[in-house]
Amino acid sequence: ETTYEANVERAKALYGKRRDAMLKALAASMPAGVTWTQPEGGLFVWVTLPVGVDGAELLARAVAEERVAFVPGKAFFAVEAMANTIRLNFSSPDEAQIAEGIARLGGLVARLAAEAAAA
Repeated sequence: ETTYEANVERAKALYGKRRDAMLKALAASMPAGVTWTQPEGGLFVWVTLPVGVDGAELLARAVAEERVAFVPGKAFFAVEAMANTIRLNFSSPDEAQIAEGIARLGGLVARLAAEAAAA
């Protein structure tokens, strides 16, 4: 086995654990109406928020209130139709950081969804 192949296997194992931690945290922490992808590769989970919850507004509040960051989904589209999406990266934080960050984010999403429903 080459060094390259060994490095690929180590990366797959590491990122697989982090992906699994993120999927588990999302299932435990996100309110009803939130859905997400189940990636088989890559370093990201794509999340669809409840209608009325804007990913860019969520980012601003997540950074200010919960010290959590991500990329709003509309950064990847030329139209506003996907404003209620976000992209989460699991490559850098460890499993404990992922669980904590997603728990914080889930609480904030629930608060924003309630605000949007009341508006």
